[in-house]
Amino acid sequence: MAHERSRHDPPRNGLSSTAVEILKAYVRLIVTEGRLLRTELGEKIGLIGLGVALTAGGGVLLITAVVLLFVAAISALVDYGFSLTVATLIVFAAVSLLGTGCLWFGLRQLQPDNLIPKKTIRQVQKDFESIAPEAN
Repeated sequence: MAHERSRHDPPRNGLSSTAVEILKAYVRLIVTEGRLLRTELGEKIGLIGLGVALTAGGGVLLITAVVLLFVAAISALVDYGFSLTVATLIVFAAVSLLGTGCLWFGLRQLQPDNLIPKKTIRQVQKDFESIAPEAN
């Protein structure tokens, strides 16, 4: 006589329901990874904005350094105890160092290595390792 299921027996999952559950898990995983990628790319866009702003600021400061070189030469006519040459060189050196520092830092922010979505790549690798550990 065949065994009849009672109300207390857990339902038996067939191959089709298992496949559907796996497909749902993959879709949830893809959606989650998409959200993570979108978030990280948003952060990278912020870094690009910062890098562009600092690079532009550095460029403006370096141009200003040239202008200040001439302004300092005129201003140094009023003697503060420095000669015209020394006062001009001090102002020029300070603005040049500041502009060069901003330009250097801004360009470092724009390097491709800083723009790669590393968190998402690591998370996707972990997910694939957990899904198919035999592939490793």
